Amino acid sequence: MRIQEQPAFVLHRRNYSESSLLLEVFTREHGRLGLLARAARGSKSALPALLQAFQHLTIDYAGSGELPLLRRAEGVGAALLPQREAALAGLYYNELLMRLLPRNDGHVRLFDAYALALQGLVGTSGLALQVRRFERGLLDELGYGVDFCNDVDGAAIEPERCYELAPERGFSITAPGRGYTGNALLALDCGNPNAAELRELRRLMRQLIQSHLTGEPLRSWSLMAELRG
Repeated sequence: MRIQEQPAFVLHRRNYSESSLLLEVFTREHGRLGLLARAARGSKSALPALLQAFQHLTIDYAGSGELPLLRRAEGVGAALLPQREAALAGLYYNELLMRLLPRNDGHVRLFDAYALALQGLVGTSGLALQVRRFERGLLDELGYGVDFCNDVDGAAIEPERCYELAPERGFSITAPGRGYTGNALLALDCGNPNAAELRELRRLMRQLIQSHLTGEPLRSWSLMAELRG
């Protein structure tokens, strides 16, 4: 099988043998997959500079096994160069996709949302809210989302109430001062959450994501904590 002109982004890469690269890529039509880029680290190869995070690509690859061969890669525009916290957020997006997205499972809408989210890392403010909304969209696309507008009984979320979360069911009313405020839940979709509500949403999304992880927590979480510290 040979796939041609497939839009893609590199999520992760590592050296393999003396001159090759092992890649994890996110393609628009075929989802996440592993590729072998033979001789990609040769002295005459331009691939090391091209096969990097945040570079929009079109690729050709061939093979029917677990590790198809990369045949061609071409950049689409210049690589994005987010700085500091924004770059860490982009790497966090990549780790989320690596850990939550099954291989060979196409998600066109998610690919387009990811490409747009990367664009949002360059030269804009409101990074924390952008990250929370990407997390929400990812979980919704994978079937892990919860209703942020209504509780488990179908009643509308009330701004002044507090809610606890059962990741497999949704939100239910809890005692004041516990769980998450209705204001924060409603702000995720279309509001402008304040700093305290953004902290609530970070804690909430971490709870949701952790419930769907197997193995170790995300490495990005500890890096973000170090940066905040």
